[in-house]
Amino acid sequence: MKLVKLLLLGCVVVIVAASCNTSQKIFVEHDYSYETNFKAYSTYAFLECERDTGNVCTEVYNAIHRQMQARGYRLTTNKPSLLVNYGIFYDNLRYQGYMQPVIKNWVDTEDDSFKYEPIRYSLDKGTIIVSLIDADTDQVVWRGYAAGIFKNPNAANNYYRNVVRTIFDQYPLFASGYDPRGSGGQSNGR
Repeated sequence: MKLVKLLLLGCVVVIVAASCNTSQKIFVEHDYSYETNFKAYSTYAFLECERDTGNVCTEVYNAIHRQMQARGYRLTTNKPSLLVNYGIFYDNLRYQGYMQPVIKNWVDTEDDSFKYEPIRYSLDKGTIIVSLIDADTDQVVWRGYAAGIFKNPNAANNYYRNVVRTIFDQYPLFASGYDPRGSGGQSNGR
């Protein structure tokens, strides 16, 4: 009898804990160009935020800046190698992405046999799209996106920072000349 009560109490605790968790999963994905030498980029500049007039753009800007710095990229207005464009979309969005290998695997092999396999997504309300654009060619070389970001009405203070970090988890590459293991993560001067 004691065992049954203990099991019942354990089930109640699990159910209550699960119902208290208001965070819902967001959909995160990325696409990239097979014609890009990702190892050549070291600096970046921002383009204007698209589709938002509120404070979300500022929070997303700061979060992207933090993620780029963590990967060794330097913010500059003088001939950046990458341009960062980002937008916040409030409505549902139809989007064509691509089925591709994880970017790190492709960068390591640069296998020319990979093909773009289009896939259509119906992205839920609240999508952040971050694009990295080659400053010389004006071509998008990487795009990360997170959908369903407005599902959690009780978002924490650092919510958008965490969403952007989740997007950039899809971009595990470092700036040219940057060694995260050596010299305190500083650039080695390239």
